[in-house]
Amino acid sequence: MKRRKLNKKRVFIAVVILLVILLEIINPIKIYNKHVLKDLNYSNESIKEILNKHFIKEVKNIPYSKTLDLVFKSKDFKKENFDVYKELPYRELKNYTKDVNELVTKGYKTEEIKNIIKSATDDSIEDFLKRDYVKDINEYLAIDFSILGNYDRYIEYQKGNALDKEQIVLYVNLGLDKEQYEDPVKVSKFSYTMLVNKYNYLDEDFIPDDLVTVPNDYAVDTKEKVNQTALEAFQKMSDACKNEIGSKVLVRSAYRDYKSQEETYETYLNAYGKKYAENYVAHPGFSEHQTGLAIDIKAESSNTFKGTPESKWLIENAYKYGFILRYESDTEEITKVKSEAWHYRYVGLDIANYIHENDMTFDEYYIRFLNK
Repeated sequence: MKRRKLNKKRVFIAVVILLVILLEIINPIKIYNKHVLKDLNYSNESIKEILNKHFIKEVKNIPYSKTLDLVFKSKDFKKENFDVYKELPYRELKNYTKDVNELVTKGYKTEEIKNIIKSATDDSIEDFLKRDYVKDINEYLAIDFSILGNYDRYIEYQKGNALDKEQIVLYVNLGLDKEQYEDPVKVSKFSYTMLVNKYNYLDEDFIPDDLVTVPNDYAVDTKEKVNQTALEAFQKMSDACKNEIGSKVLVRSAYRDYKSQEETYETYLNAYGKKYAENYVAHPGFSEHQTGLAIDIKAESSNTFKGTPESKWLIENAYKYGFILRYESDTEEITKVKSEAWHYRYVGLDIANYIHENDMTFDEYYIRFLNK
């Protein structure tokens, strides 16, 4: 009798366990919530953790967050920090969740953490976390294009300059707190938005994409080359100039490889001295001409350029064809290049229009919107 009762008890327990398992498998609410999270684009691993941690209500009522998709999968997830996690930008950091937790522990508020994280790298966040709480961190890092790794440079550069915080961030990100050609950033990939200047350089063997020879009727020399897209835009611009004022613009000098730039620099150095060469000729590897996107322009009507009808027409119209006047007299503080009325750079229609409408240099545009 006891054995029969014991068997019945075991059967009952087994049935209950089986029912629990079945309910777990076919639980309509759980199935529905999985579909909701799936529709929001959460990964299967995150969905499992969201349900296990009972955060379905909080997650399904907000838009998909790549950050939440990341932190829910982390062993460092802390439920008490959920309201912080959901406000943060996504970054590919090795210890994202752990780093955020440590920032919270140090006393940083959500907005401060957001600004710290938005530009962090593994190295810069690791260095930053060695500090105690930094008061007024948002003075610099709240600026959209600030970079966490440059924080100490912002502080140092501010000491000797009567500039506002946004200017400090802009100038430091450009590298203007360093000597020209000192510790430059390597540019390795061709793009229509690449920035090459005295702080960003190209290797000796860099060759831009789609180089083509400029047709004779658009160039002073039959050997000039330029990027094909830039050439097509230049031809349209030259034709429009001819139609409107009766004379066209020509390519005087365009693509120059590393060796050619080296020879150009040496020529000016020997002829005019170091000061003149440094002011007017870029070091090899630091010239926009090596990108295939820069063109020194000649007026058809004159051997000089500045002040010609063609020069005036370009100032008013070049942006309509994707070109910008690269170096102006009032931008030397930023570009570190003397005014060159003939030097135009192809950047594409959208960027050229924005720069024209907002009266800024390409350097500024690059730092604000492209320096990711």
